Parts: sequence; structure tokens; C-alpha cells
Amino acid sequence: MHTPSYSIGKVKLALFAVAIAALSFFLPSVVLAQAPQLFNYQAVVRNAQGQPLSSGSLVSLRFRIHDLSPNGSVVFQEAVTATTNQFGLVTHRVGSINSLVGVNWVNGEKYLQIEVDINGGSNFIDMGTSQLLSVPYA
Repeated sequence: MHTPSYSIGKVKLALFAVAIAALSFFLPSVVLAQAPQLFNYQAVVRNAQGQPLSSGSLVSLRFRIHDLSPNGSVVFQEAVTATTNQFGLVTHRVGSINSLVGVNWVNGEKYLQIEVDINGGSNFIDMGTSQLLSVPYA
């Protein structure tokens, strides 16, 4: 019986080729992967007496992202009507109405301003502005 002889160089070359093929398959998905252009917002909406609004209340929310400072130019704006749950909680995915793609996240700090109208209209009350901070994304 004849035993085939393989040269070590050919085996190494074949393994190298397999490794390159595997990298070329998986690397583009890693390099091109991006975080979703949305972020979640939740708040308990309260009336003037500090009580959470009742379940099913319609409230209007307006989100503004300011560039470089809390009073900087507005680079994003989105308004939405949300419905409270049994705890007065509203949730919204910021960027689901207007795209966040135009926000240059690399260029300086960004600040999120929240405004609310507890009657569901457009008579917004400013609830404050805070800096957006990055969170590790896995």
C-alpha cells in the first residue's frame, strides 16, 4: 500500500488559504456593522400635583438634539403623541419618526432636550436638557 506524502509547505499554504477565505467572509460583516439609528426613551408623566397620569392618557413629546452645548443649534427634532400605561409610563424610540442619520455624532457633544404637553397638544413645556453619553453596544 502506498502512503501519500504531503509536503508541510503545501499543507500550510492550504490552511492559510482557508483562513483568508474565512476572514473575507466574516470581516465585512464586522467592519460594516453599525449601531441602530434609534435610541429608547421612557418617562413617567405626572400632572401638576405630581401624580402619574392615568392609563390611556395621550401626551405629546418633543425631542431635540442640540450640538456642542445645551443651548447649541438644533440638529434633530422629533415630535410624537404617546399613550401612558397603568403607571403613567410612556416609551418612544427616538429616531423612528425622523431619521438620526443626519446627526454628526463624531463632531462634539450632543444634548437631548425633552418637552411635553400632558394634554396631547402642542403647548410644550420644557422638561430639561441633558448630555447624551455613549453606552457600550454589544
